Amino acid sequence: MKTIFFIVTLLITQISTAQQFTIMDVHNYSGMNSYGENGYYYKDTKGFFDQFTETGTWQYTGNNITIQLRFVKKTFVKKTIGNTYKEDALVGGIRIVKNGVEVLNTFNTLNENKNSSVNYFIYDGYRVRNTIDCLGCTIPNQRLYMYYKEPDNDNQRLTDMYFLMHVYKNGPASILRVVFPEDAVIGDPTQYDPEVENAPTKTQVILPFGKYDFKKVN
Repeated sequence: MKTIFFIVTLLITQISTAQQFTIMDVHNYSGMNSYGENGYYYKDTKGFFDQFTETGTWQYTGNNITIQLRFVKKTFVKKTIGNTYKEDALVGGIRIVKNGVEVLNTFNTLNENKNSSVNYFIYDGYRVRNTIDCLGCTIPNQRLYMYYKEPDNDNQRLTDMYFLMHVYKNGPASILRVVFPEDAVIGDPTQYDPEVENAPTKTQVILPFGKYDFKKVN
């Protein structure tokens, strides 16, 4: 009987705690409070992230390279000094095969429950306004700025890289357009300051710079 009482009490507490959060659109929050204020849930209210997660794997193939991307929407409870808030985030994993050899695979990290989206190799930043090169864009701010990094990196200039992506229709098919520009790298990755840092062993990224159209494969 005590066990049943404890379980019921725990469930009521969890429901009560969930209801204490004030929901705001993570893509369009406004008001007096800044992002990360206590008691707020920055939620993907309109399901913008879902277009990226609706397929298991996105794949690009060409020029002796195959690139695969997977995305998962996760909800994180964030705690800072005096504040507790929640946020929806889009995180991703990447697999690259060059000339038949797998050279990168971070898919396994999507099964891990990390305490923050920034601990994944790919995670969302913010929605970006459409420009003339936003192929097939039909809604405002359709592109998503994604932070990107690769494992075993000891080079400061290869941290916090980014790519832009959006989904557009080509007939009935959904296409994921990804743009990974050269200016995603800050400075020359072969240069370093010997007075404040060691010589990096990683001086180039595995993912080639360029524009890619990914198709659903499963």
